[in-house]
Amino acid sequence: MKKSFIVSMVIFSISLLSSCTTKQAQQLIGHAIADGANTEVRYNASQCRTLQMRCVQGEFQEWETSDKEMGCSCKKL
Repeated sequence: MKKSFIVSMVIFSISLLSSCTTKQAQQLIGHAIADGANTEVRYNASQCRTLQMRCVQGEFQEWETSDKEMGCSCKKL
């Protein structure tokens, strides 16, 4: 059931993201999805460095956003 909820949220978010153009709206949706997946998400280099240091008991990932900025996440294990 949890997987179907996450899949539904992802599909909903993708459709919503395609209609949104503001960075704040995209980040808000990213945070909402992350909360459902027990994951913290950040969207700038400074916040990502802090998150990486705190993510000792999790899986840390970073990426470049479509706006050419840094994004990162820490999935709690």
